[in-house]
Parts: sequence; C-alpha cells; structure tokens
Amino acid sequence: MEEDDFWRPLLDDIPLDIDGYHIGYFRNIFQVGKVIRWGVLPDVLRNEVSDKWRPAVQEYGVKNFQYFGTVREAASERSGESIDWLIDNSKDPYRVFWLQHSGYFKTRVIHLVKDPRAFVYSMTKENPTDLTAIFRYTGRWIIENAIIAKVAKNNVFDENVRRITYDELAQSPKRTMKSIGDWLGLNYDPALVDTFREYENHALSGNMMRWRASEEDIYYDERWREELPDPIKHLILILTAPFASYCGYPELHEMSA
Repeated sequence: MEEDDFWRPLLDDIPLDIDGYHIGYFRNIFQVGKVIRWGVLPDVLRNEVSDKWRPAVQEYGVKNFQYFGTVREAASERSGESIDWLIDNSKDPYRVFWLQHSGYFKTRVIHLVKDPRAFVYSMTKENPTDLTAIFRYTGRWIIENAIIAKVAKNNVFDENVRRITYDELAQSPKRTMKSIGDWLGLNYDPALVDTFREYENHALSGNMMRWRASEEDIYYDERWREELPDPIKHLILILTAPFASYCGYPELHEMSA
C-alpha cells in the first residue's frame, strides 16, 4: 500500500489496525475459511443481533464505513465521476449480515453459485474418487450456499438480491454483466467485458488472474464433465438436489429426478 499511488495518500485516513472488530475480522487467522461460525450463526438464523454481539457489530460498521467512505471519495476525485456503488467481493455471509445490521449501509447482494459437481471436482481433482473428500466438499457447498441464501433472504429485500450461476456468467459474460448493470441502474456498456484490463487496477491481493495482461488463458472450464466419474457426479446430484433450489440451482432438482 505504501508503494501504490492510489493507496499511499489514504493510509492516514483508513482504519488498518487489526485490533478489535476491524474490517478484516472475518479473514483473520482464527476466522478465515470457516463456513460455520458457531458464535455468530444463531444470530444469522434468528436475523437478529444479540446483546453479546451488538457492540461488535457497531464497531465493525463504523470502521467499514470510514474505510469505504474514504475509498469512495478518493476514487471519485481520481476519476472525476460520481461513484454510485462500491463492490465488496469478500464472499462472506457473516460480513454481509454484520454490515447490514450495523445500519451504515444500503446493501445489494450478488450470490454467485457454482454447479456443485464442478465445485467438488475443483476441490478434489487430485483424487476425484476420494469419498471422504467428496462428502466433505459436497456438504460445504450445501452449507455455505444455504447460509448465504439465508442471509440474503432475511436481511435484504428480494429486489436487492441477484443470484447468478457461474455457467451463465462464464458463457454469456456480456449479457450477464449488462443485466447486472440494469439492475443497479447503471449505464453499463457490455464492451467493457473486453476492455476491463485497460483500466486502473490497484488490487493488493486476491486471484492472480487480476494481473494477467492477456485473456488467452481464461476459458469456461468444464473438465469436471469428463474427469469426474459418473457415479460420483450422480452422488453429488442426489445429495445436493433437496437444497439446490434454495441455494440458487433449481434445475439440479429436476436433473436428479
């Protein structure tokens, strides 16, 4: 951050401390990657912040509000345009829950869902017949997507929730992004799908694909269809079908019938 010309001027104005309920609280060493957080989950299921967590939620909201406000102002000044939306790609339902209940944010949720067979394959492709791993990651797909769906359903009005499948995004990116732009009230040009790498990028971490200069290695990956054994695919389908519609993949229920 000290070496980047966008972030360096903001260092004194954004909360980067790692004490208390800071902006990276759900990504710290004790929290990162957890699907079930037993301390917070009861609040999520009740859709109500308990007395125990209320001070934490407020502190979390204040620090995030300060961070996002500073970034938004700097981005507006740099671009010379009004910034209507800030995108948080943390993919954490507990974070959405706390931000929404803090009272500092108007939230919209994009729930990106991957076919469970493709997800399980991506996690087990070194040994796609390992049943222990198959059951583990199938369960993770169910629980993770169900919690996200629960948070979105309880905390955000239906018109502010959008579910998109990996398939439609990967196969029809221009149409999908145009529909998201319309949903957000933006004058979105689908041509940006081809030119987005020409714009400024001040990302500090995340998927290495963000820094690729070329699109040639990006493609719709369907290797799971060939490399995942048919019995395993059928097993995953059977296990996930009862939850598929709730998690955003209703057609899986039809396929398993």
